[in-house]
Amino acid sequence: MWHPPQGFSWDCPPVLDRELTTACQAFAAEIGRSSWQIAWCAGSSTVGSESSDLDHEMTAFTHLLTSVADALCRPGRGSGAMFFASSAGGVYAGAGNPPFDEDSPVAPIAPYGWNKLAQESLARSWCSETATPLLIGRLSNLYGPAQNLSKNQGLITQVCLRALVRQPLNLYVPLDTIRDYLFADDAGKLVADGLFRLRLEASESATAPAVVKVLASHRSTTVATVLAQFRWIMKRPVNVMIASSPNARRQVRDLRVASHVWPELDQRPTTTLSAGMQSVINSILGEAGKGRIRAHATLWAVGQNRPDDLTGRASGAVAR
Repeated sequence: MWHPPQGFSWDCPPVLDRELTTACQAFAAEIGRSSWQIAWCAGSSTVGSESSDLDHEMTAFTHLLTSVADALCRPGRGSGAMFFASSAGGVYAGAGNPPFDEDSPVAPIAPYGWNKLAQESLARSWCSETATPLLIGRLSNLYGPAQNLSKNQGLITQVCLRALVRQPLNLYVPLDTIRDYLFADDAGKLVADGLFRLRLEASESATAPAVVKVLASHRSTTVATVLAQFRWIMKRPVNVMIASSPNARRQVRDLRVASHVWPELDQRPTTTLSAGMQSVINSILGEAGKGRIRAHATLWAVGQNRPDDLTGRASGAVAR
């Protein structure tokens, strides 16, 4: 698997454009005439992001597609495939009548969801123009170790972080709010399986397919269940403060999802909520042990639940 030699300058669009072009050219030189596949899973926006904050992500994705086309979608090159990470919650939030599947009407209620749909449309046009198979994965709520702790996003990560550093969790959705939480490792395996299945379908089709699939754990979990699970693992409750937020209007009560596209991919066993939360806890404790979390000394104040007392190991998956 090829990786860029260094990270990208996401906060500086002109530099990022050059870096994406260089990376695509380097990748093309590395693989020669071999077949290839690229998964675009980038983005730092959240459901609370405004339209002005989302423009740079659309610009970056547009530039990536142009760079890939120039470097890899030319005569003499090997066949390719593209994956685009979209958001089930973002595009179905206002649709009503869950569970939502690939045939459900899309109805975003926030700029984040509309931006995802715009990127999906852009990817479909690119797929048609370059004759490159495309898989759009509408992912449910991702979580896992090594999530960006500076982003106030991701209920499971925030529950674990706030409880471990002895800070209250500000909650602005009801306890019976339902989500589908997908562990990052499981998401990565689903993407890999999906790209393999996409290439099989492309080999049997006269045109490049553009497939939409909901990627999820297919387990519906309430906020109350997440809080109870943490208490069961760590043997202490989470201090919750009910708060108000303008973003509450962008959070719907029920976001159950389902999938009828390539159902065989959903037969793979997925990580349980308990095991996934344990990995998140281990990851946060590991970051604290390296001094990367402020006030992390409070983690050891009670003298219990130190890293060496916890079972399990954090995986290498990253949820962004």
